[in-house]
Amino acid sequence: MNEGVLLALKIFLSPLLMLIVTRLQTRESAGAGGRFMGWPLVTGPIIFIIFLQEGAAFAGDTAHGALLGQLSLIAFAWSYALVALRAPWYLSIATASVIYIGSVYLVSLLQVPLWLTFVTLISALFLVNKFWPQYEPITTPLSSPRWEFYLRIVLVIALVFVLSEFSRTLGPGLTGGFSTYPVIATIMGTFNHKRFGASAAISMHHGLMQRLYITTIILGSVAILL
Repeated sequence: MNEGVLLALKIFLSPLLMLIVTRLQTRESAGAGGRFMGWPLVTGPIIFIIFLQEGAAFAGDTAHGALLGQLSLIAFAWSYALVALRAPWYLSIATASVIYIGSVYLVSLLQVPLWLTFVTLISALFLVNKFWPQYEPITTPLSSPRWEFYLRIVLVIALVFVLSEFSRTLGPGLTGGFSTYPVIATIMGTFNHKRFGASAAISMHHGLMQRLYITTIILGSVAILL
């Protein structure tokens, strides 16, 4: 897939999803925003375009790679929640990002068949939800100033650009990991943590993990069928 098309798609979709997640959080709760992020709303369109441009086999391999990336996302969310109980937002996101990148690197060294990837991912989701760190759930709407929303949009686009540039200088294994870095979860989680406290960020990440089964099943089905 052309890098310019991929970047343009991410720049278009990321602010749109940020808007929807922010609206859900404002009207319902941080957990509702997180659950919405559990759908393959960025990965899905990218794989579809790859299917149109590169064919079924390449799209199937991409879906398999995206499944492997979900393992790193689980590590990211769980480590953020664990650290956030005891540390401020900047230490939480730094720790989660390091663990994410480390897990991406480790996974890139392995040749994991599709069936084992799927079983491992479902098992990891079950375990992370069962042993999610204890916290006080926030079930009320969370409203932020309008200027903060625009700042989030700017930061999301900037982060997409930065990750895209990093990807150009890395090997193929790490490139995939950086391209699937949880941009929206990073921005929403850190802003929630700073403004509303750790429970708001943990609630959002928990909601994401509760719905990530959907993405796993969809990507697994695509990888098998293609």
